[in-house]
Amino acid sequence: MAVFRIGINMAGAVSAGAYTAGVLDFLTEALDEWYKAKARGELVPAHDLSIEVLSGASAGGMCAAISAVMLNEEFEHIHDTSKQNTTNRFYESWVNKIDIHQLLKTDDLKPNTPVESLLDSTIISQIASYALTPGVPLSPPRPYVSPNLTLFLSLTNLRGVPYSLNGAAPGSVEETTLFFGDRIRFEIQRPDKVSQPAQNAHILNLAKAGPAGGWNVLQTAAMATGAFPAFLAPRELERSTAEYIPPMWESVTSAATGTPPPIAPNFPPNMTQPFATLNVDGGITNNDPFNYSHDYLASLAPASPSDINPMSAKAADRAVINIAPFPTTAKFTTNFAMAKQSGVLSVLPKLFGALISQSRFFGESLSDIMSGNTFSRFVIAPSDDRLARKYQGAVGHPVAEQPPALQCAVLSAFGGFFERGFRAHDYALGRRNCQRFLQTRFLLPANNVVMKAALDRMDAAAREAVVSKYARRPPGDYAGSNKAVSGEKEDEKWLPVIPLCTEYLSTKLPYIEREQISGASLNEIVDLILKRFRAIVPLFIDRIPSWAFRSFLKIGQPVIAHLAKKPLTDALIKELGDSYKA
Repeated sequence: MAVFRIGINMAGAVSAGAYTAGVLDFLTEALDEWYKAKARGELVPAHDLSIEVLSGASAGGMCAAISAVMLNEEFEHIHDTSKQNTTNRFYESWVNKIDIHQLLKTDDLKPNTPVESLLDSTIISQIASYALTPGVPLSPPRPYVSPNLTLFLSLTNLRGVPYSLNGAAPGSVEETTLFFGDRIRFEIQRPDKVSQPAQNAHILNLAKAGPAGGWNVLQTAAMATGAFPAFLAPRELERSTAEYIPPMWESVTSAATGTPPPIAPNFPPNMTQPFATLNVDGGITNNDPFNYSHDYLASLAPASPSDINPMSAKAADRAVINIAPFPTTAKFTTNFAMAKQSGVLSVLPKLFGALISQSRFFGESLSDIMSGNTFSRFVIAPSDDRLARKYQGAVGHPVAEQPPALQCAVLSAFGGFFERGFRAHDYALGRRNCQRFLQTRFLLPANNVVMKAALDRMDAAAREAVVSKYARRPPGDYAGSNKAVSGEKEDEKWLPVIPLCTEYLSTKLPYIEREQISGASLNEIVDLILKRFRAIVPLFIDRIPSWAFRSFLKIGQPVIAHLAKKPLTDALIKELGDSYKA
């Protein structure tokens, strides 16, 4: 059987999870239609594909968790982003249900109780319950979804995991450290599954609802990986000490082989099992957990002796698709104003940006990335060709002023929560970008190990018909060539890994116009921000020991809220740019 295995990794995105959701929607639709065409006996590429692993951080982790449910049930694909009350959990969660109006409620605030987050996280719990509960009755399995479908979510464990640096050291100080970069692993369990789950994997039983099926753990973990620090509530997860042997910094492959020998955490003796951990956004410690999917694929038989998936066009038999709503475009500052950048108000935001950037950086992968084309890793990133053309040639619109392709990117990626139209636009853009990716980038030569095996099983006429219909140009400037595929050499004929087998899927999707938030809507949101501010501040003030200071702050708080309205509104308008309409 010629099977191409894939993993899907989803980077952190905040409100741009709507874009990731749109990519996943189109990807699933394309796979569904391809397998329907194969079942009807149509002349389409005959290789098979298996989704083996999903991984994600923050909003990407939430999308990965929803994928684990949706890949095991039927749902409608969204061609019209004005729809409401659909069966698509991606779309309902990221476009219709989440909104700043919900996040600015005060349902979470209780007297004499600590404030857990600047935003009301109640809606997050409601969406998790809706999106991460399996459907009844259980749908037939999709043939392209592995029976061992595995899910990894990155976490930032604020309790930390202790490690000894020198072991028992009588008569001297024992050095210990805490490791905060955490992850949690899940594995899908269908009623007909006979294989044993992996060690340390939390089971998600599709035949059982609620805690009995493990869905409450997935819901909490999904909320935890997306718990943006301070803005969304942290989440408590119960873990076992066995989950941390081997340690979380080791790859799945080395963990499976015991090479190097596993290091055990230095937990206190007689540690309670399970024990509680407090978790926030996984993006703080690993915002782009590509390595989770890559290492898992490398561990599958036949395992690579170097723990690296085959990278050449002919040998590639597995790959990670990385969905990156915010690919890095960082530039080194040549004229760095040291005095200006050294102030507290400059350093703090830069520090947060540095932490996020560092969590995305994997120096060990740079040589693979820079050495040329590799066919074991692909990326889908936001691209708006019409927007680019507008700014490239328009007078008075220099390229430097071009807004991001994602409308959710404004307001430090929180902008999507402010306006449903932004989320709908980015969801549709995700579908458009995925279509283009499958047509022009996710390709392999006809003599690839998987493609050739499938073509060889066909008779000559069928093989010629499939190659003639689906052959594509090599992606980009592969091997220095951008020639058409009509040449005689076998490696000049490239085929899509996921072919688009219907007229709708293969015809360019309609362009979705960019949306704008109105002045009236923004004013309403500003009023809600100040309302929540007035509700939160007294709860903070009440915890101050000094009654005199408490009284002073309570008197000044309404005045501050009143004076802040115009500066806050002006700042939001500036950040929204062309996405604002007075």
